Amino acid sequence: MVSRAGRHRGARAHRASLKNTTPTTPFSRRSRMAKKRKGRGPTPPNARRHGASKPATSGGTSSGRPSAQEKILAELRARREEAIAIGGGDMAPAVSEEKAAAGVEESVTAAADQASRPSPPVRSDDSESAEAWREAGEYLTIYKRAAEVLERMRQDLAEKDAQLNDRLDTAKIEIADAQEERERLRRRSAELDAREQSLLEAEAELFSRQEREKETVLAEARDALAGMRQEAEKRQRELAEEHERTRAVLHADLDARRDQLAEQEAELARERGRLRTLQVRLTADQEDLQDARELLSERVERAVQAAVERTERQCEQLEQRCLMLREHAEQLEKQLRDHDRLDRAFGNRTPEEVLTELDLLRKGNAELRQQRAIPEDTLERLAALQAAEQIWREDRAVLVADNERLQRRLSGHEVAAVELERLKVTKQDLEASLNSYRAHLEELRRDIEGLTERKEGESPFPECQAMDRRHLEPRDDVRHQMPPLSQFVPWLRDYMAQQYGMFYAENDLIMFLGGLAASRLHLFQGISGIGKTQLPIVFGKAIKAETVVVPVSADWRTPQDLVGYFNAFERRFYESPFTQALYKAGCPEFADRPFFVVLDEMNLSHPEQYFSEVLYQLGQKRRPDGAPPSLELMTTEVRPAPLRLVDGRKLAIPPNVWFIGTANHDETTVSFADKTYDRAHVLELPARPERFQPSLVEPQPGPVSLQALEKAFSDARHAHAESAGEVKTFMDGELRDRLLRDFRISSGSRTMTYLDAFVPVVLAAGGTTGDAADHALATRVLRKLRGRFEIPMRLIEGLREDLPRLWEPFKTAPHRSLERLDEEIHLRGGV
Repeated sequence: MVSRAGRHRGARAHRASLKNTTPTTPFSRRSRMAKKRKGRGPTPPNARRHGASKPATSGGTSSGRPSAQEKILAELRARREEAIAIGGGDMAPAVSEEKAAAGVEESVTAAADQASRPSPPVRSDDSESAEAWREAGEYLTIYKRAAEVLERMRQDLAEKDAQLNDRLDTAKIEIADAQEERERLRRRSAELDAREQSLLEAEAELFSRQEREKETVLAEARDALAGMRQEAEKRQRELAEEHERTRAVLHADLDARRDQLAEQEAELARERGRLRTLQVRLTADQEDLQDARELLSERVERAVQAAVERTERQCEQLEQRCLMLREHAEQLEKQLRDHDRLDRAFGNRTPEEVLTELDLLRKGNAELRQQRAIPEDTLERLAALQAAEQIWREDRAVLVADNERLQRRLSGHEVAAVELERLKVTKQDLEASLNSYRAHLEELRRDIEGLTERKEGESPFPECQAMDRRHLEPRDDVRHQMPPLSQFVPWLRDYMAQQYGMFYAENDLIMFLGGLAASRLHLFQGISGIGKTQLPIVFGKAIKAETVVVPVSADWRTPQDLVGYFNAFERRFYESPFTQALYKAGCPEFADRPFFVVLDEMNLSHPEQYFSEVLYQLGQKRRPDGAPPSLELMTTEVRPAPLRLVDGRKLAIPPNVWFIGTANHDETTVSFADKTYDRAHVLELPARPERFQPSLVEPQPGPVSLQALEKAFSDARHAHAESAGEVKTFMDGELRDRLLRDFRISSGSRTMTYLDAFVPVVLAAGGTTGDAADHALATRVLRKLRGRFEIPMRLIEGLREDLPRLWEPFKTAPHRSLERLDEEIHLRGGV
């Protein structure tokens, strides 16, 4: 059969061919004929009857029957309407189209036969008949063209029929293949059913065997348990007897220790008396020591003055000695010049050279004497020369010895001169040191006089004592009620944007409130300039609470850098801004309101070093007597101490204080340790806060009390405790096993306690269970993956793929956790 699309394409082609091959429609001619008749006017009735009563020519009909022309015209009109129905309406099946084509073809053939016959004579006044014959000719042309179109359509239908036959054969082959596949699947299903039946029988047999083995094991376990119970009862009796014996021994020992303790108490009483005596002596010794110090300072001053005078005398003596040495040096220089003159007389020759020359002369003289007799005067002159030589030798030896002695004395004089110059410099240094010592002694004397003149009632904590006077009375406008958290969060968001121009996402504010209920330590992370420090400040302003910002320095290493230190010499404690903030939070004016201490740039130094004592105290529970945790400022009690120091030396951490640390992560900062993260609520603010148009809201009529805030948190815990249990069950289920097996990380007891307080407040503030679980998982568990590059990437990618499936019970998406996993995958891809 021909498809509907094929029939529509054939109909459209047929209509297009008719439109293109028919320049003038018979309807247009009919309308023109009607216009002509209207122009001639109505035909009189008698005229029509007159024309009809005339006898027709051959081929004509009587007036009571329709003429042959009218029959042809009627039949042609009927065939035309049928052709138009075939070409323009919905296409009927192929058989109907063939019948219509055959009918049109018969009509066209009949019309052609009529047209081929001799046309009857037409009277000149019968214009309608002539017009009808012309119209019949036009119809004949139209139907010839329609026959051609139908012939083409028949050919197209034959081609389509051949294509359909091919597709039918292909479909039959496919059906046969499908039947064979179905039969094969049926046989396979029968085999699987038989195998399943055998497996079920084997499983039943295995189950029965396990039941029998279980009963056997249980019987053996019961027997063993009975034996163990008897053994335990016997052991219990032995332990009871041993306990009685031990108890008797302990009682005897206790009595002996009581006696010994009584003796020790008596001895301690005697020791106290002796210590009192020693204390009195110590006081006297201290007074004697003070007198000795004053006497010593006077002696030191006198000794320094004597040393200066002695040094001045030595300097004068050295100057006189230096003058003497200079005179002696001048004499030596004169003798040296005489010696040089003698050397020049001998030709600047050494004595050895002169002696050698004399020896040579003696030999020459002896030879000459042998050669000739020496005159008497020559001998006398020679004897004089020899005597002069002897005298010269003696003088030379004396001069050499004097020269050496003078050289040694000259070297000693030079050393003495250098030493004298050094002594002059030393004298100047000693005089400068003496002046500085005198100035320092005068300064110390003034300080000692100031310290000794200090009033007896002055406290080592002046700022804290001043706060006792300034903040003595509590405020009377504190509100002990606050709106529901679901209404409070939208108001807070609009108020921050309206009053301070700070834009925060509603979900971030919800997580912030949940963190206030769950932990006293908060860590705000993110890039610089996104409002980490401003969030607690504007929140405090919104609820009219107090906020103190403490800048952290990069050189902080010890708790003393955070809380301050005690100067025993001045009897004064240097109170840091942190210490003043904590003490201020405990004053009556602020004790019933929330108080926020912001540690700005907290990770510029290691918080585990300077913040260690606070971290330890935050992890401790209150003592049985209800006392809050405290920080030890001093090892001993000071008096007079401020009113709110515990035991005169410890600073209490009030219950209304939250510590909020801001952290950037760059090359100038350090990372937080796990123990810091475990005790904190972590909030990561977005890099670009989304701006919005805030609604006009009114400020709070008065400060919100700590009691109102804690009551809102308590009501949320009672209302949504079941949801918190669901999150804990989820965190402690399949996800926990997966994290522990693949990554060696899990959620500890602190996380479970955190969820008990965090999840209900998030739900009460307008969040969802999935959002709370997502935040807790991302910030308290998955952040432990940071830096663990030994973990294979495939494990992290596997968790990334499975986490949406595990999250299906919450009906949300874990966006924060997925972002954290994507970040870890990206870091490992970079490595």
